[in-house]
Amino acid sequence: MSSLSIAYVNTARTLASISQQRATGELQLGNDKHGWRLCFFHGRLVYATGNRHRVRRWRRAMKQQSPDYVVDQMPIDEPWEHQYLSQGVAQNQLSVQQAQGVIKMSLEEVLFAWVSNPALAVEWSAVQRFSLNDNAALGLLLSSADVEEVLQRSRQLWKSWKALELEPVNPYQSPVLKTVSSELPNAATLPVNLRPFLTGRYTLWDIACYARRPVTTITRFLLPWVQRGAIALEEVADLPHPFTQLRAKMPTSQTVRPLIACVDDSPTVGQFLANILEPAGYRVLKIQEPLSGIGILSKTKPDLIFLDLVMPNANGYDLCAFLRKTPIFQNTPIIVLTSQSGFIDRTLAKLAGASDFLTKPPEPQALLTLVRQHLQSVMSSHEVVTCQCWEK
Repeated sequence: MSSLSIAYVNTARTLASISQQRATGELQLGNDKHGWRLCFFHGRLVYATGNRHRVRRWRRAMKQQSPDYVVDQMPIDEPWEHQYLSQGVAQNQLSVQQAQGVIKMSLEEVLFAWVSNPALAVEWSAVQRFSLNDNAALGLLLSSADVEEVLQRSRQLWKSWKALELEPVNPYQSPVLKTVSSELPNAATLPVNLRPFLTGRYTLWDIACYARRPVTTITRFLLPWVQRGAIALEEVADLPHPFTQLRAKMPTSQTVRPLIACVDDSPTVGQFLANILEPAGYRVLKIQEPLSGIGILSKTKPDLIFLDLVMPNANGYDLCAFLRKTPIFQNTPIIVLTSQSGFIDRTLAKLAGASDFLTKPPEPQALLTLVRQHLQSVMSSHEVVTCQCWEK
Protein backbone atom coordinates (compact mmCIF):
# COMPACT_ATOMS: atom_id res chain seq x y z
CA MET A 1 0.00 0.00 0.00
CA SER A 2 1.37 3.43 -0.97
CA SER A 3 2.09 6.14 1.58
CA LEU A 4 -0.85 8.13 0.17
CA SER A 5 -3.21 5.19 0.66
CA ILE A 6 -1.94 4.62 4.21
CA ALA A 7 -2.38 8.29 5.10
CA TYR A 8 -5.86 8.37 3.59
CA VAL A 9 -7.01 5.19 5.36
CA ASN A 10 -5.68 6.37 8.73
CA THR A 11 -7.31 9.78 8.30
CA ALA A 12 -10.65 8.28 7.25
CA ARG A 13 -10.63 5.83 10.18
CA THR A 14 -9.91 8.56 12.70
CA LEU A 15 -12.67 10.82 11.39
CA ALA A 16 -15.16 7.94 11.20
CA SER A 17 -14.39 6.97 14.79
CA ILE A 18 -15.07 10.50 16.04
CA SER A 19 -18.37 10.55 14.17
CA GLN A 20 -19.47 7.12 15.43
CA GLN A 21 -18.64 7.97 19.05
CA ARG A 22 -20.40 11.35 18.74
CA ALA A 23 -17.31 12.83 20.36
CA THR A 24 -16.88 16.47 21.36
CA GLY A 25 -13.42 18.01 21.43
CA GLU A 26 -10.41 18.83 19.29
CA LEU A 27 -8.14 16.77 17.09
CA GLN A 28 -4.65 18.26 17.11
CA LEU A 29 -2.31 17.43 14.21
CA GLY A 30 1.40 18.20 14.27
CA ASN A 31 3.19 20.79 16.40
CA ASP A 32 2.01 24.12 17.75
CA LYS A 33 3.76 26.27 15.11
CA HIS A 34 2.50 24.54 11.97
CA GLY A 35 -0.13 22.30 13.48
CA TRP A 36 -3.77 21.81 12.56
CA ARG A 37 -6.97 21.64 14.60
CA LEU A 38 -10.26 19.99 13.83
CA CYS A 39 -13.06 20.89 16.24
CA PHE A 40 -16.01 18.54 16.74
CA PHE A 41 -19.36 18.72 18.52
CA HIS A 42 -21.20 15.43 19.07
CA GLY A 43 -19.29 13.86 16.20
CA ARG A 44 -20.01 16.66 13.72
CA LEU A 45 -17.30 19.00 12.46
CA VAL A 46 -17.40 22.56 13.75
CA TYR A 47 -14.35 23.97 11.98
CA ALA A 48 -10.87 22.97 10.82
CA THR A 49 -7.99 25.39 10.91
CA GLY A 50 -4.29 25.68 11.61
CA ASN A 51 -1.71 28.13 12.89
CA ARG A 52 -0.01 28.50 9.52
CA HIS A 53 -1.63 31.30 7.52
CA ARG A 54 -4.85 31.05 9.49
CA VAL A 55 -6.10 34.49 8.42
CA ARG A 56 -5.05 34.05 4.80
CA ARG A 57 -6.95 30.77 4.67
CA TRP A 58 -10.02 32.48 6.14
CA ARG A 59 -9.87 35.33 3.63
CA ARG A 60 -9.47 32.97 0.69
CA ALA A 61 -12.60 31.10 1.70
CA MET A 62 -14.57 34.30 2.28
CA LYS A 63 -13.34 35.71 -1.03
CA GLN A 64 -14.97 32.84 -2.89
CA GLN A 65 -18.10 32.37 -0.81
CA SER A 66 -19.11 35.85 0.35
CA PRO A 67 -16.67 38.72 -0.35
CA ASP A 68 -19.10 41.42 0.85
CA TYR A 69 -19.77 40.08 4.34
CA VAL A 70 -18.93 42.70 7.00
CA VAL A 71 -18.37 41.55 10.59
CA ASP A 72 -19.77 43.93 13.21
CA GLN A 73 -19.10 42.00 16.43
CA MET A 74 -15.83 40.78 17.87
CA PRO A 75 -15.91 37.00 18.44
CA ILE A 76 -14.89 35.86 21.89
CA ASP A 77 -14.91 32.09 21.41
CA GLU A 78 -12.74 29.64 19.50
CA PRO A 79 -12.71 28.85 16.70
CA TRP A 80 -13.38 32.50 15.88
CA GLU A 81 -13.93 31.71 12.19
CA HIS A 82 -16.99 29.64 13.04
CA GLN A 83 -18.36 32.37 15.30
CA TYR A 84 -17.98 34.90 12.46
CA LEU A 85 -19.98 32.61 10.20
CA SER A 86 -22.66 32.05 12.84
CA GLN A 87 -23.07 35.81 13.23
CA GLY A 88 -23.42 36.22 9.48
CA VAL A 89 -26.13 33.57 9.25
CA ALA A 90 -27.98 34.95 12.28
CA GLN A 91 -27.95 38.45 10.72
CA ASN A 92 -29.05 37.12 7.30
CA GLN A 93 -25.81 38.36 5.71
CA LEU A 94 -24.72 34.81 4.90
CA SER A 95 -26.67 31.78 3.81
CA VAL A 96 -26.08 28.40 5.45
CA GLN A 97 -24.68 27.18 2.12
CA GLN A 98 -22.16 30.03 1.98
CA ALA A 99 -21.06 29.49 5.56
CA GLN A 100 -20.67 25.76 5.08
CA GLY A 101 -18.77 26.47 1.87
CA VAL A 102 -16.20 28.43 3.90
CA ILE A 103 -15.93 25.58 6.42
CA LYS A 104 -15.43 23.02 3.65
CA MET A 105 -12.73 25.10 1.94
CA SER A 106 -10.76 25.42 5.15
CA LEU A 107 -11.23 21.71 5.90
CA GLU A 108 -9.96 20.79 2.43
CA GLU A 109 -6.66 22.60 3.06
CA VAL A 110 -6.27 20.98 6.47
CA LEU A 111 -6.98 17.48 5.14
CA PHE A 112 -4.65 18.11 2.19
CA ALA A 113 -1.86 18.77 4.70
CA TRP A 114 -2.85 15.65 6.65
CA VAL A 115 -2.93 13.17 3.77
CA SER A 116 0.28 14.64 2.35
CA ASN A 117 2.12 14.09 5.62
CA PRO A 118 1.32 10.69 7.19
CA ALA A 119 3.96 11.33 9.87
CA LEU A 120 1.89 14.06 11.51
CA ALA A 121 1.35 13.37 15.20
CA VAL A 122 -2.35 13.02 16.08
CA GLU A 123 -3.68 13.88 19.54
CA TRP A 124 -7.30 14.02 20.74
CA SER A 125 -8.49 16.36 23.47
CA ALA A 126 -11.99 15.94 24.90
CA VAL A 127 -12.06 19.48 26.28
CA GLN A 128 -14.67 21.65 24.58
CA ARG A 129 -12.97 24.96 23.75
CA PHE A 130 -15.80 26.50 21.80
CA SER A 131 -19.42 27.41 22.37
CA LEU A 132 -22.44 26.42 20.32
CA ASN A 133 -25.37 28.07 22.02
CA ASP A 134 -27.61 29.06 19.13
CA ASN A 135 -29.41 27.49 16.21
CA ALA A 136 -27.32 29.39 13.64
CA ALA A 137 -24.13 27.78 14.96
CA LEU A 138 -25.62 24.31 15.22
CA GLY A 139 -27.00 24.53 11.69
CA LEU A 140 -23.50 24.93 10.24
CA LEU A 141 -22.04 21.67 11.57
CA LEU A 142 -20.77 19.26 8.91
CA SER A 143 -21.96 15.67 8.95
CA SER A 144 -19.66 12.68 8.53
CA ALA A 145 -20.83 12.45 4.91
CA ASP A 146 -19.84 16.08 4.33
CA VAL A 147 -16.42 15.47 5.87
CA GLU A 148 -15.93 12.31 3.79
CA GLU A 149 -16.73 14.24 0.62
CA VAL A 150 -14.12 16.90 1.45
CA LEU A 151 -11.60 14.20 2.37
CA GLN A 152 -12.03 12.64 -1.08
CA ARG A 153 -11.35 16.03 -2.71
CA SER A 154 -8.23 16.52 -0.58
CA ARG A 155 -7.00 13.08 -1.49
CA GLN A 156 -7.54 13.72 -5.20
CA LEU A 157 -5.75 17.08 -4.93
CA TRP A 158 -2.72 15.42 -3.34
CA LYS A 159 -2.72 12.66 -5.99
CA SER A 160 -2.66 15.32 -8.71
CA TRP A 161 0.07 17.20 -6.83
CA LYS A 162 2.25 14.07 -6.79
CA ALA A 163 1.46 13.11 -10.38
CA LEU A 164 2.60 16.56 -11.55
CA GLU A 165 5.82 16.15 -9.50
CA LEU A 166 5.08 19.18 -7.35
CA GLU A 167 6.12 17.59 -4.06
CA PRO A 168 9.20 19.84 -3.64
CA VAL A 169 6.88 22.90 -3.66
CA ASN A 170 4.87 24.10 -0.69
CA PRO A 171 1.60 25.89 -1.61
CA TYR A 172 2.03 28.14 1.44
CA GLN A 173 5.13 29.68 -0.12
CA SER A 174 5.07 32.92 -2.08
CA PRO A 175 6.50 33.16 -5.62
CA VAL A 176 8.72 36.17 -6.31
CA LEU A 177 9.69 37.10 -9.87
CA LYS A 178 13.47 37.62 -9.98
CA THR A 179 14.36 37.82 -13.69
CA VAL A 180 12.58 37.70 -17.03
CA SER A 181 13.91 35.62 -19.94
CA SER A 182 12.59 35.31 -23.46
CA GLU A 183 12.90 31.54 -23.12
CA LEU A 184 10.52 31.37 -20.17
CA PRO A 185 6.74 30.98 -20.44
CA ASN A 186 4.74 34.15 -20.85
CA ALA A 187 2.35 34.90 -17.98
CA ALA A 188 0.07 36.75 -20.39
CA THR A 189 -1.02 33.42 -21.87
CA LEU A 190 -2.95 32.61 -18.69
CA PRO A 191 -6.59 33.70 -18.33
CA VAL A 192 -5.41 35.88 -15.42
CA ASN A 193 -2.16 37.82 -15.59
CA LEU A 194 -0.04 36.52 -12.73
CA ARG A 195 2.74 39.09 -12.82
CA PRO A 196 1.17 41.46 -10.24
CA PHE A 197 0.99 38.51 -7.83
CA LEU A 198 4.64 37.48 -8.13
CA THR A 199 5.78 40.05 -5.59
CA GLY A 200 6.16 38.02 -2.42
CA ARG A 201 2.82 39.15 -1.01
CA TYR A 202 0.68 36.22 -2.17
CA THR A 203 1.05 32.49 -1.60
CA LEU A 204 0.32 29.87 -4.24
CA TRP A 205 -2.97 29.18 -2.44
CA ASP A 206 -3.80 32.92 -2.63
CA ILE A 207 -3.02 33.19 -6.33
CA ALA A 208 -5.08 30.10 -7.14
CA CYS A 209 -8.04 31.60 -5.27
CA TYR A 210 -7.79 34.92 -7.08
CA ALA A 211 -7.35 33.27 -10.49
CA ARG A 212 -10.12 30.77 -9.71
CA ARG A 213 -7.88 27.94 -10.88
CA PRO A 214 -6.75 24.79 -9.03
CA VAL A 215 -3.57 25.33 -7.05
CA THR A 216 -2.06 22.46 -9.04
CA THR A 217 -2.60 24.37 -12.30
CA ILE A 218 -1.00 27.56 -10.98
CA THR A 219 1.94 25.74 -9.42
CA ARG A 220 2.57 23.58 -12.47
CA PHE A 221 2.65 26.66 -14.70
CA LEU A 222 5.16 28.45 -12.44
CA LEU A 223 7.38 25.42 -11.82
CA PRO A 224 9.61 25.88 -14.95
CA TRP A 225 10.28 29.45 -13.83
CA VAL A 226 11.25 28.17 -10.39
CA GLN A 227 13.53 25.49 -11.82
CA ARG A 228 15.35 28.03 -14.01
CA GLY A 229 15.79 30.53 -11.19
CA ALA A 230 13.49 33.22 -12.59
CA ILE A 231 11.09 32.77 -9.67
CA ALA A 232 12.04 32.20 -6.06
CA LEU A 233 9.69 30.61 -3.55
CA GLU A 234 9.83 32.44 -0.25
CA GLU A 235 8.15 32.22 3.12
CA VAL A 236 5.54 34.91 3.72
CA ALA A 237 3.85 36.03 6.93
CA ASP A 238 0.17 35.68 7.66
CA LEU A 239 -2.15 38.68 7.39
CA PRO A 240 -3.02 40.67 10.54
CA HIS A 241 -5.68 39.12 12.71
CA PRO A 242 -9.27 40.30 12.05
CA PHE A 243 -9.53 41.26 15.73
CA THR A 244 -7.08 44.08 14.99
CA GLN A 245 -9.37 45.42 12.30
CA LEU A 246 -12.44 45.23 14.52
CA ARG A 247 -10.78 47.11 17.37
CA ALA A 248 -9.74 49.84 14.95
CA LYS A 249 -12.94 50.03 12.92
CA MET A 250 -15.93 48.79 14.84
CA PRO A 251 -17.72 50.63 17.64
CA THR A 252 -16.79 49.15 21.03
CA SER A 253 -16.71 50.33 24.60
CA GLN A 254 -12.96 50.95 24.27
CA THR A 255 -13.13 53.05 21.08
CA VAL A 256 -14.91 56.21 19.96
CA ARG A 257 -18.14 55.26 18.24
CA PRO A 258 -18.57 56.58 14.68
CA LEU A 259 -20.67 59.73 14.43
CA ILE A 260 -23.46 59.83 11.84
CA ALA A 261 -25.22 63.09 11.02
CA CYS A 262 -28.80 63.26 9.79
CA VAL A 263 -29.61 66.52 8.00
CA ASP A 264 -33.39 66.53 7.66
CA ASP A 265 -35.99 69.10 8.68
CA SER A 266 -38.25 66.32 9.98
CA PRO A 267 -37.57 65.34 13.61
CA THR A 268 -39.35 62.05 12.92
CA VAL A 269 -36.76 61.02 10.35
CA GLY A 270 -33.87 61.87 12.67
CA GLN A 271 -35.37 59.85 15.49
CA PHE A 272 -36.13 56.95 13.14
CA LEU A 273 -32.46 56.75 12.16
CA ALA A 274 -31.36 57.07 15.79
CA ASN A 275 -33.60 54.17 16.80
CA ILE A 276 -31.81 51.96 14.26
CA LEU A 277 -28.23 53.22 14.46
CA GLU A 278 -27.70 53.86 18.17
CA PRO A 279 -28.42 50.26 19.31
CA ALA A 280 -25.90 49.16 16.67
CA GLY A 281 -23.19 51.23 18.37
CA TYR A 282 -23.24 54.51 16.44
CA ARG A 283 -23.76 58.10 17.61
CA VAL A 284 -26.40 60.11 15.76
CA LEU A 285 -26.34 63.88 15.29
CA LYS A 286 -29.74 65.27 14.26
CA ILE A 287 -29.72 68.58 12.33
CA GLN A 288 -33.08 70.12 11.36
CA GLU A 289 -31.78 73.51 10.16
CA PRO A 290 -29.44 72.71 7.25
CA LEU A 291 -27.95 76.22 6.78
CA SER A 292 -27.01 76.75 10.41
CA GLY A 293 -26.12 73.08 10.58
CA ILE A 294 -23.14 73.51 8.23
CA GLY A 295 -21.17 75.03 11.09
CA ILE A 296 -22.09 72.10 13.31
CA LEU A 297 -20.96 69.64 10.66
CA SER A 298 -17.63 71.46 10.26
CA LYS A 299 -17.08 71.38 14.02
CA THR A 300 -18.12 67.78 14.70
CA LYS A 301 -16.75 66.23 11.46
CA PRO A 302 -19.17 63.27 11.28
CA ASP A 303 -17.98 59.99 9.78
CA LEU A 304 -21.06 59.75 7.55
CA ILE A 305 -23.88 62.13 6.58
CA PHE A 306 -27.50 61.36 5.70
CA LEU A 307 -28.93 64.24 3.69
CA ASP A 308 -32.53 65.03 2.73
CA LEU A 309 -33.10 66.53 -0.71
CA VAL A 310 -36.20 68.65 -0.10
CA MET A 311 -36.04 71.05 2.87
CA PRO A 312 -37.74 74.43 3.46
CA ASN A 313 -34.60 76.57 3.57
CA ALA A 314 -32.13 74.58 1.48
CA ASN A 315 -31.78 72.49 -1.64
CA GLY A 316 -30.24 69.12 -0.87
CA TYR A 317 -28.40 68.96 -4.19
CA ASP A 318 -26.74 72.33 -3.59
CA LEU A 319 -25.86 71.43 -0.01
CA CYS A 320 -24.30 68.14 -1.11
CA ALA A 321 -22.23 69.90 -3.78
CA PHE A 322 -21.12 72.53 -1.24
CA LEU A 323 -19.99 69.86 1.24
CA ARG A 324 -18.05 68.05 -1.48
CA LYS A 325 -16.14 71.27 -2.25
CA THR A 326 -15.20 71.61 1.42
CA PRO A 327 -11.85 69.83 2.07
CA ILE A 328 -12.91 68.11 5.30
CA PHE A 329 -15.92 66.50 3.59
CA GLN A 330 -14.35 65.50 0.28
CA ASN A 331 -14.12 61.85 1.33
CA THR A 332 -17.01 61.72 3.82
CA PRO A 333 -19.79 59.34 2.71
CA ILE A 334 -22.93 61.34 1.94
CA ILE A 335 -26.07 59.26 1.54
CA VAL A 336 -29.11 60.98 0.10
CA LEU A 337 -32.24 59.99 2.03
CA THR A 338 -35.43 61.07 0.29
CA SER A 339 -38.86 60.00 -0.89
CA GLN A 340 -38.00 61.21 -4.41
CA SER A 341 -36.43 58.10 -5.89
CA GLY A 342 -36.80 58.62 -9.63
CA PHE A 343 -34.01 58.18 -12.17
CA ILE A 344 -33.52 61.95 -12.53
CA ASP A 345 -33.31 62.37 -8.75
CA ARG A 346 -30.66 59.67 -8.48
CA THR A 347 -28.68 61.13 -11.38
CA LEU A 348 -28.73 64.65 -9.94
CA ALA A 349 -27.71 63.34 -6.52
CA LYS A 350 -24.77 61.48 -8.08
CA LEU A 351 -23.70 64.57 -10.01
CA ALA A 352 -23.84 66.60 -6.79
CA GLY A 353 -21.37 64.18 -5.21
CA ALA A 354 -23.62 61.84 -3.23
CA SER A 355 -22.04 58.51 -2.31
CA ASP A 356 -25.30 56.59 -2.29
CA PHE A 357 -29.08 56.87 -2.40
CA LEU A 358 -31.66 55.49 0.04
CA THR A 359 -35.43 55.79 -0.27
CA LYS A 360 -37.61 56.82 2.69
CA PRO A 361 -38.52 55.05 4.83
CA PRO A 362 -35.39 52.86 4.74
CA GLU A 363 -35.52 49.20 5.68
CA PRO A 364 -33.48 48.87 8.93
CA GLN A 365 -31.19 46.04 7.81
CA ALA A 366 -30.52 47.70 4.46
CA LEU A 367 -29.70 50.93 6.29
CA LEU A 368 -27.23 49.23 8.64
CA THR A 369 -25.60 47.30 5.80
CA LEU A 370 -25.10 50.49 3.77
CA VAL A 371 -23.61 52.34 6.75
CA ARG A 372 -21.17 49.51 7.49
CA GLN A 373 -20.07 49.28 3.87
CA HIS A 374 -19.36 53.00 3.53
CA LEU A 375 -17.66 53.36 6.91
CA GLN A 376 -15.46 50.33 6.26
CA SER A 377 -14.53 51.66 2.81
CA VAL A 378 -13.47 55.04 4.23
CA MET A 379 -11.47 53.53 7.08
CA SER A 380 -9.75 51.02 4.80
CA SER A 381 -8.64 53.80 2.45
CA HIS A 382 -6.79 55.51 5.31
CA GLU A 383 -4.87 52.43 6.42
CA VAL A 384 -1.15 52.46 5.64
CA VAL A 385 -1.00 48.69 5.42
CA THR A 386 -4.25 47.07 4.37
CA CYS A 387 -5.39 43.81 5.86
CA GLN A 388 -7.41 43.04 2.77
CA CYS A 389 -5.36 40.99 0.32
CA TRP A 390 -7.85 41.03 -2.54
CA GLU A 391 -8.73 44.06 -4.62
CA LYS A 392 -11.81 44.05 -6.76
